[in-house]
Amino acid sequence: MKLDLPDFELNCDEAGRLTFFWHRYGKVSSHVGNCSQLRLLPQGSDGLSQWVFHLRFPEGPTPGFVMVRVDVPADRQEEVQVFTDLLRRCFSIPEIPEVPEPATDTAEESGLQRVPLDTAEWLAAPASSASEELFATVTARVDGATG
Repeated sequence: MKLDLPDFELNCDEAGRLTFFWHRYGKVSSHVGNCSQLRLLPQGSDGLSQWVFHLRFPEGPTPGFVMVRVDVPADRQEEVQVFTDLLRRCFSIPEIPEVPEPATDTAEESGLQRVPLDTAEWLAAPASSASEELFATVTARVDGATG
């Protein structure tokens, strides 16, 4: 399967090798089995949609995560949606439901909380000493502030 966009192409062979190729910049290649999420985000005010691939690499001594975003022109959105559906069906990529907007701002109600190191929200862990110092300073200021 192959999809050509201006200055970009996406190839997926029968073995499931995904190759993202930007003609002027380079390419990224991965197996489609590493794709944990695939979405086509709605058009923005610029008329472009974004095609978003989450590629996770949990095995090995250095796990990793790569997010690939591709701008999709308005006139190619339907074609990209068909390609997205085909990838999902052929390679069992799960469809992630949209997260509803929270009714209230729960972050303010619950206060600042650290994200545990072993969760999917971390891209890099552990945090550097400078980040730890910054977190402690911000937390101290928030705790000392009067509302």
